[in-house]
Amino acid sequence: MGGNYMVRYMTTGTRAAHLEAIAGAHTAATAAKTTAALALAVTLACSGSAWARAADDGATSAPSIAAAAVDPDVLAARDGISQRRMSDVVLELTQPQYNGRLPGTPGDTLSRDWIVGEFSDIGLTPAGVEGYLQPFTTKITQPDGKTKGTPKNPLYGQKASSSNIIGIIPGNDPVLSKEVVIISGHRDHLGYDPSAIQYPGANDDLSGVAATLELARAFYKLKAKNKRTLMFVAYGAEEQAQMGSMHHVDHPVAAAPNKNIVFMTTIDMIGRGFDKWADFSQSQMDSYSNRWFREVYNGSNKDRDAYSHEYPKENGKTFDYDAGPFAKIGIHTRVFGLAEGIANYHKTTDTWEKVHFEPMVNVTRTIFDFIWKVDQDPRIHVKPLTATRPGARTGQ
Repeated sequence: MGGNYMVRYMTTGTRAAHLEAIAGAHTAATAAKTTAALALAVTLACSGSAWARAADDGATSAPSIAAAAVDPDVLAARDGISQRRMSDVVLELTQPQYNGRLPGTPGDTLSRDWIVGEFSDIGLTPAGVEGYLQPFTTKITQPDGKTKGTPKNPLYGQKASSSNIIGIIPGNDPVLSKEVVIISGHRDHLGYDPSAIQYPGANDDLSGVAATLELARAFYKLKAKNKRTLMFVAYGAEEQAQMGSMHHVDHPVAAAPNKNIVFMTTIDMIGRGFDKWADFSQSQMDSYSNRWFREVYNGSNKDRDAYSHEYPKENGKTFDYDAGPFAKIGIHTRVFGLAEGIANYHKTTDTWEKVHFEPMVNVTRTIFDFIWKVDQDPRIHVKPLTATRPGARTGQ
């Protein structure tokens, strides 16, 4: 845990060059934004309770995070989300030894073990069926970005073992702690092409894994204050037809029966296409987190903006995102990320150097703001769910 966690695998020379490349910009940006946020919090603290003002105005949604987060611990957790650490995660898991992280390969196992180490270092409570792990079997339907499911690749059609990685921060409210909020990214990618060149999957989806780890770290700092149980998942086999998230829904873990899951978000490809966020003011970020919160329980599953969308309820045999299996059974979802029109998508050129980390940290902090609203919402949201298929343990 902390600043030295990357030492496990990254070479000294690689890490030194990496840190030198981002340290200056990271330090300046963090200092400026932290100062602005604290100044806003002080102003709001002097003007009374934001929650009370919202109630007096007849508002049904939470106030902005800056207003609600007069609590300095919440501000500190938010501003502690680190561009440097997110960059470190992406750089590490795109190294050659992970070889594109195709399910069932040594690279998939190595990345699994590395992420398990991060979950443990952060302090998350194991919530899989074997510690943090929820093992499952998939079939390789997309072994690389060129064949796209044709039998040209010898791995096509092969069965493969993989795992979801699941950890929780238990809730503290005597009633709302039974409700579960899932924050996730997917850790797998496409492996390597017939010429043995790996698909690094830096943006797709190590950007989401890095954000999920940072959010877990931030919320763990508030582990005595979260009302609901927060579940963090690094899904396996998202790129294949038999997805790890489908297994999760069909085989709920003991810590989170499907009937208790009130919201699921997946962060998938936030490393490109978000450049405007590097210059967003706190007010602009608040406008997004407030909107996302208003749309969680508004009765629609079709809300979207330029950077995110709710996954519609559909009965497909597979899904475009890990949110799909949850939406299918009636759980509220939100997907953060862009794929359409994004350069290097499913190519061997989706590398660490092409990920834009400065806007990515602002996106992640805004997702933190949003999830904190969902967690602190005083309303009870558990409701009956739709069955998935015969034999699935949806309601348990």
